[in-house]
Amino acid sequence: MGKIESLMLGIFFGLVAPAAFFMATVLFTAIAFGTKVLGPWELWSLLPGLLIDVLFLRRWVKNAYTMNAKAVGALYIFYSVCALGFFMGIPIGNIFLGILAGIYSARRFSLTPDSCLNAGDYFKRTAIFSAAVMVLICVLLALWAVAGRIPGSKFETPLISFTFTVPIFCTVVIVGGAFLVLLQYWLTITTAKVVSKLSR
Repeated sequence: MGKIESLMLGIFFGLVAPAAFFMATVLFTAIAFGTKVLGPWELWSLLPGLLIDVLFLRRWVKNAYTMNAKAVGALYIFYSVCALGFFMGIPIGNIFLGILAGIYSARRFSLTPDSCLNAGDYFKRTAIFSAAVMVLICVLLALWAVAGRIPGSKFETPLISFTFTVPIFCTVVIVGGAFLVLLQYWLTITTAKVVSKLSR
């Protein structure tokens, strides 16, 4: 495992605990006391996560490719939801995570091959999982749009103006969602195959 690879894995695993503690603190404070009390003081909540990193991060990076697949999948879902919020509902980060899943899948299979599956089937499973998470992201985006009352609202530009009727909204959600899911599947499995060939 090279230094760059170790660094990337360190970032991937190392951000989880601080981010989880910070988001939990912000949500609890906002629900219990209201958003007006939110402020820089909440940065203290990063400390427990940083302490966990000091104690366990080196071990996590060392065992990155032998870690339980369900645990890695849970981390992927966690980052997918975080990316959705970070990019304000634009799934750019989620698409990037699909590429990372392909890279991780190829490296994991090359270092710890699954005796029950060949490389193609292994990568296909990863791509299906990645695409399934994108389905979840699309559902969240659709619910976000409904909560924001997008159906029935007007969309205006200097060149075009129209109203998001329910049929138009449903068409955009279905067609756009299908495109994102298929793109995620293709990016994940293609990245895995390319990295696998380069690793030989």
